[in-house]
Amino acid sequence: MKKVFLILSVLFFIFMSTAQAHGPVRGKLTATVKINAPAEKVWAVIKNFDDMAWHPGIASTKAKGGNKKKATRILTLKGGGTITEQLKAYKGDKMSYKYKITDMSTVKTITHAGKDEIVPVLPVNNYAATLSVKGKGGSSEVKWVATYYRGYLNNNPPSELNETAADNAVTAVFKVGLTNLLSKFQSGAKDSAIKFKVKR
Repeated sequence: MKKVFLILSVLFFIFMSTAQAHGPVRGKLTATVKINAPAEKVWAVIKNFDDMAWHPGIASTKAKGGNKKKATRILTLKGGGTITEQLKAYKGDKMSYKYKITDMSTVKTITHAGKDEIVPVLPVNNYAATLSVKGKGGSSEVKWVATYYRGYLNNNPPSELNETAADNAVTAVFKVGLTNLLSKFQSGAKDSAIKFKVKR
């Protein structure tokens, strides 16, 4: 019995050590909202990669390339800072486009594990997202899906750059944008209308 207990203890220790040693896991956040308006009308508001005026968090957009692959945009945030994004794919007939973040400005620098670490305006790494609209009879479903890693890619991340910080930041961006989009078609729009799902 002691041998069995010893073996189980060793296995548990190995499991815990492995769990703590692994690096970041890619997260996937999906946000969906149903809008009582035809898909074409909803798509007309968000279809241009170089126009983010529909998102309240964006102060201005400087872009080049239109809706062509590899087009770029620099988003100046109302709260301060910039995010640079590149268009990866555009499917106007399917009312969908995909983009990725290529650069971000810094909010602050912190010291962690004896090193200076940069905290960007969105605490994520390798961020890519798809924004799409689908018709549901006379109404629409808007889906915004992002995949990303936490901002700190080594083990034992600081609170500013861990998975929770990444999930909360991306959720906030999606929530504000989709709530405002919903309000353009429905009065009394609330963020509770948006459904979120996080997967790792």
